[in-house]
Amino acid sequence: ASRRSTEVARSHGVKVVLLDTDGDCTSLIPGFMDGGVTGLYPFEVQAGMDVAKVREAYPRLQILGGVDKREIAAGPAAIDAELSRRIPGMLRRGGFIPMADHQVPPDVAWKDYVYYRRRLAEMSAADLKDGR
Repeated sequence: ASRRSTEVARSHGVKVVLLDTDGDCTSLIPGFMDGGVTGLYPFEVQAGMDVAKVREAYPRLQILGGVDKREIAAGPAAIDAELSRRIPGMLRRGGFIPMADHQVPPDVAWKDYVYYRRRLAEMSAADLKDGR
């Protein structure tokens, strides 16, 4: 059924087919891609999803997410460590949009969220610049 749906979408000009997944769906990725899915999100870190490992195994898969929302709640030092684990090298390869691995939980302080977004923008720009 998935292949039929994506073929209909493609016949109408749709080029990107994203699938919202929960948990560790690593073993399902080949089937999703065979069915015409081009990308997955949100790559839940606490479930064991690792954007770098998935990128290595599936270089054409579009990846959205992969930043552990629990680390955003833990403050600036944890945010810096988390982004240092997730960002370097990923953006310059393409097909990656870093974001929290699900909705940002209510225990994230506004100041920490603002810090996360600023650091994400800075590290993303640096990663793209390093790749040129």
